[in-house]
Amino acid sequence: MNNKNLRQTRITKFMAACALAGAATCSFAADTVWDLGATCASGDAAGAIACGSITAQAYSTNTTAGTAFTTATIHNWGSGSGLGVYGTSDSGSPNHATDNSNGTDLIALNFGTSKVNLSTITLGWWANDADITVLAYTGSGVPNIAAGITTFTAANGWTSVKNYGAATTTATNTGGTDTDKSYATTDSTTYSSWWLISAYNASFITGSTSLDSISDYVKVLSVAGTVKSVTPPGKVPEPGSLALMGAAFCAFLGVRRRKAKAASI
Repeated sequence: MNNKNLRQTRITKFMAACALAGAATCSFAADTVWDLGATCASGDAAGAIACGSITAQAYSTNTTAGTAFTTATIHNWGSGSGLGVYGTSDSGSPNHATDNSNGTDLIALNFGTSKVNLSTITLGWWANDADITVLAYTGSGVPNIAAGITTFTAANGWTSVKNYGAATTTATNTGGTDTDKSYATTDSTTYSSWWLISAYNASFITGSTSLDSISDYVKVLSVAGTVKSVTPPGKVPEPGSLALMGAAFCAFLGVRRRKAKAASI
């Protein structure tokens, strides 16, 4: 093999390796973790609280029989516990957690222009029981969360994800604990900018497996998942440098084929 052909062979192998590296990078992206206890603003907030690039907003039905939500007070209990909610009918611990003792409390996470698939939800503190209900909004525009439990349907743009926890007959951990409890979600296809994490409510998800009637008290410490970036209208996403190498590699092969064909005529 002459020097020219040897050099071209090495270049071809190098660019092929670069193209494969680009494909591997895209295929094995790690989950993003949002540590709500660490990144959310401290203290109380009426309804919404800033958590770095996302926003967490609290809602509560306030009474046991209520089905419509009103904005409630959200509180960041810090990096050991996370976010809790209390409505007008709540007082003291553990009712300042996200609970279903006096009505149903929930936290809505808004990821802005990014669509996210949640893979893990971690509770930093829980008491009595720790069952939760998770939903995602896949409709258009901004969801009408205040409309209430009876409107969390597919017809209104909601994707019912799942209830997480376990059916038990006896309350445990009545004093509360900071021992983390994590739930791995089983939905890998739903991407949304709006996710709801609620104290368990059997009415949210029609036809799902019911858990129990024991009151649940939880504080949401963190969530993790994959991000699918949304390209603004009229914008074309810029390709990464490795993708450019892959395109250059294809062009290079095309030029070589044309030269080889011309030489054989």
